Parts: sequence; C-alpha cells; structure tokens
Amino acid sequence: MSSISNYHVVPWYNSDEWHYTYRNLLSRDLARKEEALKMLYVWKARCPALPSGIESTLGLLQVHIEDMKSNNTDSGHQSTNDEMLRLAYSTAIMRFVNHMLDCETEKGTSLYRAAKMLGVPDWIVDLRHETAHSSSLPPTILLKEACSLALNWLWENYWDKHKPFIKDFISGQKDYVNGDGTITHLINSCISLGICSLPNLKIRLLSQIPDAGMRESLTKDLTELFADIGNFTEWNGVPIVKVIDFINEHSKQLLRVKNVSTVINEALLGEDSLFLSRELLYFFSATDFKYKDKLNGSYVKCFEILLDFLHTNDLLLDFLLALIKVTQSPLSGYFKARLAALWCSEILAALQNCHLFVTKSKRMRAELNTSKVNLKAQFITWFPDRNQTGLTLHLLKAPPPELQDVGFIQPIIAEYNQYLTYFIKDLLDLLEPGLTPDVANRICALTNLISMPDKYPISTTANIYTADDIRVSCDDVVVVENVANMEDEKRDAKKFKNKVWKLASREYQWNSIPIGQVPTKAIANQPD
Repeated sequence: MSSISNYHVVPWYNSDEWHYTYRNLLSRDLARKEEALKMLYVWKARCPALPSGIESTLGLLQVHIEDMKSNNTDSGHQSTNDEMLRLAYSTAIMRFVNHMLDCETEKGTSLYRAAKMLGVPDWIVDLRHETAHSSSLPPTILLKEACSLALNWLWENYWDKHKPFIKDFISGQKDYVNGDGTITHLINSCISLGICSLPNLKIRLLSQIPDAGMRESLTKDLTELFADIGNFTEWNGVPIVKVIDFINEHSKQLLRVKNVSTVINEALLGEDSLFLSRELLYFFSATDFKYKDKLNGSYVKCFEILLDFLHTNDLLLDFLLALIKVTQSPLSGYFKARLAALWCSEILAALQNCHLFVTKSKRMRAELNTSKVNLKAQFITWFPDRNQTGLTLHLLKAPPPELQDVGFIQPIIAEYNQYLTYFIKDLLDLLEPGLTPDVANRICALTNLISMPDKYPISTTANIYTADDIRVSCDDVVVVENVANMEDEKRDAKKFKNKVWKLASREYQWNSIPIGQVPTKAIANQPD
C-alpha cells in the first residue's frame, strides 16, 4: 500500500484534464491554443501559486496568442501596439528566466552557468538583462524568437517530463509494484494467448494447448495475477476467448504501477523480450522480412492481443514512441531498428483502420438499419476477413489524438532516421485534416532520399587540379554553358604583349590549365 504522502494536491481536476491541456498546447491551431490558455487560467484561479513550468507557460502563451491574433487579419482582432507587444514579450521572457533558472541560482550559480546547465541559450539571458537594466527594449523579432524557443524548452523539459507521472489517486486504492513481476506476467500471458489464438492451430480451450509446459506456465501466471478473483487451475475447459475477455475486464487494477508505460516498454523492448526477437520472427517466416519489407501475418497475430490491450488502456502511444526511438538510435543495429520500423507501420495502419471505422460508424448512427448484411456491405470494401488481415485493434476506440496533430509528429519527421521510410506514409495518413496527396508524396520522396544515400552516390577523384577533374568527379551534375561566351571563345583574338605579360588568345583552353598556373608560364617537367 503506497503512502498518501507520495501524492500532491494539484490544480487540474483529473489526469484527463491535464492531458487535454497538454495536447492543446502542442497544437498549432490557434483555437486549441486558446482552449489551453483558458484552462491555465482556470488552474490559476484554483491555485494562485502554480508550478514554475506552468506559470512560465501561461505568461509566454498569453503574449504569443495575442501576437497571433494581431497578425490574423481575418479574425477582426484589433492590432496590438508594437511597444506594448515588446513590453509583454520582454516581461514574459524575464519571468521565464527567473522562474526556470531559480532552482540553480539559489545554489549560488550565475544565470549564465545555470542556463548552460539547463540547455537555455545564453542570448535569452542577455534579453532578460537588457529588459531589466537597459533604457530600451529588445527588438520584436528577437523577442518572438526567444518566446518560441522558451515554449519549446518548456514542452521538452517540463510538460513532456511530467507527462508519465500524471495519474489519478483514488482514496483507498492499492498501488502495485513490478518488483514481483506483475507486468511481466501480464505481458507473457497476453503473448501466450496470442500464439494459442492463431487460426491455423485450432486451439479453442486452455486444455487443448499441446505444449504442457506452456499450458502450465500460462495457468500459473493467470493464477498469480488474479488470485483474488478466480482459480485458473480449474479453467482447463474454459475457451481461450473467454480468458482474453476476463483479462481485459479485470487487469486495470494491475496497471496501477508507478510509471506503468516505462515498465511495459522496458519489458517489451528489453534484450530478452520476444517482441523484437529474431528467433520468433524467423520461426514464422524470414522471407517477408528480408525480401518483402513486411511482417508475416501469423507473426503479427501473436502480439495482437497484447497490442489491443495496450490500445484499450491508452498505453499504445507511449509504446509506439518507444519503438520510434529504437529506429532512431544508432545503438539498435540494423535488424532491431528495421523490425521496430515495420512494427510501427503495422500499428499505424491498424490505428488508421480504427479511425476509419469510428468515422464511418458515426455517419451510420442516424440510420436504423444495422443488420449484419448492411454492416458487411458498408465495411467489407476496406476491412476484409479478420483471419486474413494484418493487425486488428479495438475498432470502436479512436487512435490517440496526438498522432493526428501535425505539430506532434513534426519532430518525428524532422529528426534524421534512415528507417523512417518504412512507416512515414502510415504516419501521414493519420493526420487530421489530412495532407494533400502532392504534399504527402513529396514528404515521402524526401524521406526516401535521406534514408537511402547509397542510391545517390557521390564519387570524387583522389586529386582535383583542373575544371576537367571536377567534371569527372561530378558526372551526374548537368553543366549549362553560356552560349554567348562559347561563341566569343571561337573568335580569334589578338595577342597583346607588354614587358611582363602576354594576353592569351580566347581560343586557349583555360580549363586544361592546373590551378595556380597561367597559359604563358612554362610547366616544369616532373621527374620520372
């Protein structure tokens, strides 16, 4: 039982309210940013002494939105005086520096050293000093850039870091720890049930599992997980489908683990995990992975129950981001990074199916005819038989809204990742509103160009002395000559002489002369 002293009274009503504000802050849409600002005002009313990160965000966001409204001519908002805007920006930036660096300056550290330690550019500290001590305010363009950098710093160093810890506390609830392997047992049970649920195995009951060791291990894990609810030693005659439903219904209490997303991601992506295991992948098929850039359908189905469980309990987004980090890390290696990228593609495609299903079902709510025949006619065009398709998640649950926000996925696209080409299209397909086909195709083409430099080799000669050497080293470069100059070179020119120099004829091939030499200067013979 965890102590209540580990929890804090906060200004947000619940974790959903915090996450709603977090998503609106990351959005580029002005209306959603205004919603976030309104919620911050509500928090300020509930708790006048807000945390430093929220207080700084409130000040910077307020002037940022006011500036956006002033620049939006269609909104009808009255333009803000430039001097007032500069004063508002300067004050917000000064408060940001004071609030966020205060924890270091209290130890006797200077502002510049504190800024360096926390990753704040030193020129923002200069702006703070100029605002506080100078007779004039910094220029608007510099203040805007500082505000943008400060907000990005807050998102990365305050909001993103606090996100995993935002949980609801219910009086009297029991917090579980993973010291006894609760999460590991839960993951192993889901994977085992996923393997047993493969259609070609035709296993319907727990007692029909042919491997005695696997059957006993699964029964033991389930008994330890749900000892207070049921005795699984007597469940040999229970259908596997019923066991899966039981886990989905009663496992929420097992997720009351501190940093549950981190625990699950470490368990799934660790060295001994089956999720990125070469042995399990090649057991089903190595051909699809090696030559077709896709995952075998039966292999994907092994993890369908587990991934659906994560999706249902709002844990899939964090797991997907952890997979993307695997593709970005140079320490992952080719096999692991490529397998993680293909899994990203599978998960994103499944989430797109969820989005299509939810959107289409909303349109059909007004219709009374929901017979099986009608539903099949509506959805069969894009959603084939469950046993023949890839990954299938909870269709009535919409994908995480973060993945539909272009502002959220922009850092994923912007960071260099040679494996991004495997899932970039699926990532773009989830955006709402969607990108135009031309823009999406250009982004995909640019991703392919960056991720496959071997298809665009740049060969250079060992030594470059003349323009001819440069042309040889850049065969793919198209050189456009000036026609007028070419005509002039064909004309005969008189040779002018003086005491030192002689003007060479225009017919002379200057590009054949080594750099540093002139046509009339003799080139010494090199020794044999």
